[in-house]
Parts: sequence; C-alpha cells; structure tokens
Amino acid sequence: MNGESRTRIHTVDQLLEVLDDLVAASDRGDRSQKDAAGFWTEMLTRPGHPLATQLPDEALVDWQQRGLLGELAGARVLDIGCGGGRNTNWFAGQGATVEGVDLAAPLLDRLRPTMPASVTLTALDVLREPLPAGQFDVVYDSGCFHHIAPHRRLTYLERVLPAVRPGGRFGIVAFAAERMETPPDEQIVLTGDTAGGMAFTLDDLRAIFSPLEAIELREVRVDTAETFGADFLNAALFSAAG
Repeated sequence: MNGESRTRIHTVDQLLEVLDDLVAASDRGDRSQKDAAGFWTEMLTRPGHPLATQLPDEALVDWQQRGLLGELAGARVLDIGCGGGRNTNWFAGQGATVEGVDLAAPLLDRLRPTMPASVTLTALDVLREPLPAGQFDVVYDSGCFHHIAPHRRLTYLERVLPAVRPGGRFGIVAFAAERMETPPDEQIVLTGDTAGGMAFTLDDLRAIFSPLEAIELREVRVDTAETFGADFLNAALFSAAG
C-alpha cells in the first residue's frame, strides 16, 4: 500500500487543474498558459506565416460596414488574444478605446511603441488572471478560443461573457470544422493533445455561445481586398441581452 498522501478531488477547480496538467504534459503542451508566450511570439512574427499580417479580419470589417458592431467611435473594446495587434489597431482606427490582451508578452513589448494612445496592451492568461476591469461595448476573439482545451471552455464563458455590456457585441473567428478535420472533445480530454487547435461548426458556435443572441454566423470570405480571410475559418457575431 502506498503511504503517500494525496488530496482527493472534491472541487471543480481541482478537477480543472488535473486536466490542465494532462494538457501541459502532452507533446504540444498547454498553449493557453503563460509559458507558451515564446511559442506565440515566434509564430506570429514568422515570415510567411498567414497571421504575420497587419490586415484586419474580413468579417470584422464587413460587420462594421454593415452597421452590425454598433458605433465604434468612443466605444470600449476588448481584443482577446490580440497577437500582433492587427485587429486592435483597426478598432483604434475606428475611434475606439481598445484593451488588447495576449499571452505573448515579448510581442506585446515590441508593439506598444507602435500603437495609438487609445490602445492598452496587457500580457495575461485570459483563463486564470484578472481581465481588464469593467464591461465592453465589443469583445472580440480572433483565434484564441480554438486553442483552449474543452474543459476550459467553461472557464472562458464564465469569465468572458460577463465582460460584454448589455446590448454590446461579442465577435469570434475560429477554425471551421466544416472544412478541416478536428478530433472529438472526448479524445482531447483523454489524451491532453489539443491537436494544434480545435475546429467548430457554425452550429457548434451557436450552441456554445447560446447565452448571447446570434446576429450572424458564416464562413470567412477570402476575396475581400485589404482584409485577412482564410477558407478554414468561421465567423460569428452575437449581442448581449440588455
């Protein structure tokens, strides 16, 4: 009989930490935690990588042109997983005050001197550290959510959705399961391997973000000038009740 004393799991937080450890022990590691800062910094600055661009997302520009985002001049915006700041900078160009958050601390250090005064960049773990205080007119996530392990989606929803003010908007761009293979959640939970990012159908996004009201869910278009679009992405826009 092993005499080592172990604490039995009896809280949700303990269970989540056990599953976090499983993801961290996989070959890819846990790319949603702060020790992945170097990985994201290298990837987002790698020459030739699709995300090494300063173009804003196609869906974002389209929603603004059609009036679906509301008035951005004077709006308060939270850009989750802001990466190289391309969407952050675009929001600022529309007159918004923008809080950009990302794990890639070295990248954000490089970006700060290049950003308008209306932009604040903060290196943080969106799942485990305090988000910028208050609520936002727009909360936007381009490519963060699909790197979060299934068991931590609950944490994301509990933390991020309350940041959307009543009547505000939540927009997301994520890998599209209609056009790329993705492992089932059960496999990811058992192995800890997040497969380089999970993909979601439009119906998945509608269901996951069902506490919000759906405005539009669609494929990302690839042929819009001066925007970033890829055929393996879906986009969804929601509003908060209020």
